[in-house]
Amino acid sequence: MKVTKSNNAVTLSLDLKTAEKLVDDLKEHTGTLQATNGMRALASVLQQAVYESKDHFRQPPHAFDAKAPKQPSIED
Repeated sequence: MKVTKSNNAVTLSLDLKTAEKLVDDLKEHTGTLQATNGMRALASVLQQAVYESKDHFRQPPHAFDAKAPKQPSIED
């Protein structure tokens, strides 16, 4: 994990495996009284980043033009 601080920002650079472990560790402790809103927010942001890093959706070619295949329910 690499932490960089500049002006008013802190940047965390982590590999996916480390991020997943950190999310799991943070979520494990968010139910305790010692958990802060910042801790919960960080867990949420990291979980979103992990999810988005695994999202490999690619729009199929010609999805919105005249060559797009029509759904069976709307064909003539």
